[in-house]
Amino acid sequence: MTDVTQERILAALRQVKDPERGKDIVSLGMVSGVQLREGHVGFAIEVEPERGPRLEPLRKAAEKAVADLDGVL
Repeated sequence: MTDVTQERILAALRQVKDPERGKDIVSLGMVSGVQLREGHVGFAIEVEPERGPRLEPLRKAAEKAVADLDGVL
């Protein structure tokens, strides 16, 4: 099993693009509060409230990108 690091998590999240802005969610400053504990990962994606419902696919893509990393439980 590969160690999960904040760097690996952020690299995975850089693959997720905001469809309206065309850039990745890390570069746009949308990701905060990355936490790691024994293979468990938590993070927040901050968006304007009015964008929340239409960005649900973005949230799911971010969760999948991190869940697919080796070592993430």
